[in-house]
Amino acid sequence: MKLIFAIILWLTNKITVIALLIAVLTILSAANGILRPIGQDLWNQLSGKEAQEIVNRINRDIKQLEVNTTPQFQIEIDRLKKDIDSKTEAECNTDIPWYEFFRFDKRLQQETACELLRKEAAVYQRLENEYRERQKQLEDLKEQLEQKTNELKESEQRLGEVWKLLVVNFQENWIYFFYIILFVLFASPLWKIWCFFCIAHFAEKVPPIQLTDPINDGNIFYKNAEKTISIKVDLFNPLYMRMDSMNQYDRNLTKRTRLLWKWSAPFISYASGLVELTEFTTKSKVEDGMVVLSPKMASNYITEIQLQQHPGLVMHPACITGISGDIQLKTQWIWSFHSWLTGQHRYIIFYGTGKLYLEGSGGIYVMETSPAKTSVESHLLIGFDSRLGYSTIRTETFWPYFRNKVALMDNQFSGRGVFLRQAVANVKVLTPLEKNLQFISNFTSIIGKFFGF
Repeated sequence: MKLIFAIILWLTNKITVIALLIAVLTILSAANGILRPIGQDLWNQLSGKEAQEIVNRINRDIKQLEVNTTPQFQIEIDRLKKDIDSKTEAECNTDIPWYEFFRFDKRLQQETACELLRKEAAVYQRLENEYRERQKQLEDLKEQLEQKTNELKESEQRLGEVWKLLVVNFQENWIYFFYIILFVLFASPLWKIWCFFCIAHFAEKVPPIQLTDPINDGNIFYKNAEKTISIKVDLFNPLYMRMDSMNQYDRNLTKRTRLLWKWSAPFISYASGLVELTEFTTKSKVEDGMVVLSPKMASNYITEIQLQQHPGLVMHPACITGISGDIQLKTQWIWSFHSWLTGQHRYIIFYGTGKLYLEGSGGIYVMETSPAKTSVESHLLIGFDSRLGYSTIRTETFWPYFRNKVALMDNQFSGRGVFLRQAVANVKVLTPLEKNLQFISNFTSIIGKFFGF
């Protein structure tokens, strides 16, 4: 049943992502198909582009017709027709003398000549009809040309009126345009000044977040971060680890795949990547085994954190590469002003007795807080003792924040306890496609941080 539930959860996530991608592409395609023709039509009407194209086409048609529709062509046809008419009058309308009436060859010759003259007259008449038809077409085209030329002049006049209207409006409202330009140019600096001297200053006056009572007992032990860690697996402490972190194990251990780390918290397990884990258990009740963990990247390090009846360690689950022992999980929602500034309202807390194996970039350091409070950059923080007072504090100097060298807020801890930080933050090299779709990644990151991932 658990396997079926995990498969359904995985398929649901993939189907949702594909459906969202299809929906976004469909909306963009529909918007392009609807808005682009409308905008093109408006521009054509305003600029007279369509009328100009029609005028050019009519001019080409007129030039082609004028080649065979010249007055000389009509004069030549009239002259030829007169010649045919005179020949026809002379040869076909004259009676044959009575003394040649019985000369059939003479009559046949006359009839043949008359037939040729009539055919020639019909050809010239057809040419004249074609000339008149072309002349009528030419007159129609000139009328259309005049009409479209007037439309083009009206379009140019409208465009000139729009330009004049813009000039007049600019002259009347230039001061407002000037203010808008100033706002666009100085909005970011002004916003940074407001955030640094007002919002961040007010955050320092807000009491810190207290997730767990500081008087609760519990111990935490840690080791220095290393490239590889050997983990002892016995009957009471099975090991759950990510599939790509193991590179060596004893053959006396039983290995199987665990689809979700906590079936009681399937969504947290899935969203934090604690899925498809490799579970190691011992085959014998008296014989232990060893598993060797190594980081996924050459620049990363792994450290071991041991909890003993600890009330809670707030962690980013993505940094966990292995879990051993009786570690439990709970979440806590906080709506403090500090949470609004960091964008995180749900905190994921690991508590109980067991070991957590964490992976960080450039090394992981377990730091103890000082009596005078301790601050750390937020992008380097991966976890902290829930008994500590957690708050945000303004960056100490304004200029580095103004120049985008540091973030506006740092995390601050008060009380007695430890926090965990990595040496450097991972910087992913984006492909051109990922850069174009980075807004989707940023949106999902904001949602993930809201829920504590």
